Amino acid sequence: MRSIGRRRPAWRSLFAALVGITATASLGYAQEEPTEAQQQEYVKLATIVGAALQGQIVPTGEPFGWANDFLKSSDQTTFVPFTLSIERTKLSPPAAALYIFVAERGAKATAGADGSPTVLPMPVFEDAYNVDLGGANADGFYEVRRGFWAPAGDYDVYLALSESGVPDGTEAKNPMMLKKPLSVPDMWTNQLSTSTVILAERVESLAEPPPPEQQLSNPYTLGTMRIVPKGTLDYLTSEELSMVFLVYNPGLDANGMPDVIVEYAFNTRGVAGDEFFNVTDPQEFNAATLPPGFDMAAGHQLVAGQAVPLTAFPAADYRLEIKVTDNTNGASLIHNVDFTVSAS
Repeated sequence: MRSIGRRRPAWRSLFAALVGITATASLGYAQEEPTEAQQQEYVKLATIVGAALQGQIVPTGEPFGWANDFLKSSDQTTFVPFTLSIERTKLSPPAAALYIFVAERGAKATAGADGSPTVLPMPVFEDAYNVDLGGANADGFYEVRRGFWAPAGDYDVYLALSESGVPDGTEAKNPMMLKKPLSVPDMWTNQLSTSTVILAERVESLAEPPPPEQQLSNPYTLGTMRIVPKGTLDYLTSEELSMVFLVYNPGLDANGMPDVIVEYAFNTRGVAGDEFFNVTDPQEFNAATLPPGFDMAAGHQLVAGQAVPLTAFPAADYRLEIKVTDNTNGASLIHNVDFTVSAS
């Protein structure tokens, strides 16, 4: 499986002519060419974000939920797939317009001199989409998944969202904006690291990977594996705890092969502290277990994870400790995943 690649979309300008703000970068559409009405929707959303960058709007609260993960990408960047959760009562199907602007933490628009247009900060990433809302989940939320690339650093992510299909494009319907501070880790060091541990509602196998131009609309697809993230840390005993993550930067033995072991230990959590509960079989990634032809120099990756039935787990709060050890150099790291199990 190759690492997540970066594809630069075709660029189109929205701000300069239609918003009255001089943009230092243009807008990229990672989809089919938008209609004129959709472009107008994007402009209205970009105007809202532009006003926030100028200090004319101070975002407060979170009008919709945000959850994200981190995956090693290409060009010394990190890929950030994310899920937006919007209450069903806030939007009407079938579609929504979404505009995203990612800038360095604290970046603001700069007032132009002598009446010249305001200049927005240089975005690290900027894009707009028209998305199908589909059906709401069992909890009454629409879930929208996308992603963006960024080098390691601290950022402000601006997301503006509205219903799509406004008849004349003159006004965004039910617009909402979220400003999210986000620190993106550096996965391009020589030190052992991993992606975030993605808890999955389910994992699906595809006949073939989506084409590169559809990567942003399939942010949780790794090769022919599509992950549907779980939106909650609450489980029933009739369910299973399914997780996926990737191991990065392992050392190599004399034959150019990694030698990594991943251990999983479950602990119950209580007022008196954590108490050991159980372990599952560890995973080993080495010359004896990896498939023939495995070659990290060719872009192959170590994909770890387990699916653990919860039928034997009493109702309680748990902490899963995942320990990754590189036997070639002794490096190790630990991830902790908290979750709750309730009786079915």
